[in-house]
Amino acid sequence: MSGFSRTEIAMRQIPSLLLLLIAAIAIATTVKAQEGHPLAGTWYGEYEAGKQKRDLTIIMKWDGKSATGTMNPGASAVPIKSATLDITPGKPAAEGRDSTEGTPPIFKVTFEADGMVFEGTVLNPVAGNRRITGTWTRGAERGTFQIRRL
Repeated sequence: MSGFSRTEIAMRQIPSLLLLLIAAIAIATTVKAQEGHPLAGTWYGEYEAGKQKRDLTIIMKWDGKSATGTMNPGASAVPIKSATLDITPGKPAAEGRDSTEGTPPIFKVTFEADGMVFEGTVLNPVAGNRRITGTWTRGAERGTFQIRRL
């Protein structure tokens, strides 16, 4: 026998078990924190109105059926009336070919808030550096916008 009691052996295993528990919690938290829907999250950028650039913050959530959210949260927050995402499937590269030879999917988004309609394309839709670029209109006014997900 090794000369250690069962209690001493159990006490020596606690640091290993604690480390394993911490790792499991960290992995579970990371998986839960990932946002599966391409529109979900906080987006920040700007839109051009005439020759002026104005800040634009969009917070969108996905409830499993539709995207909802708020434009410029705070005292003058405006709810997003509607948000749609249209995905045109891509085409993978031929077997044995470089993956860059395929055609990536195209993610088009349209959302409306405060009488403004934003239409854009989601760039890098499955990456951490997502951006939406496009145009906005309100009546006869129009301009460009660009937002990135924080």
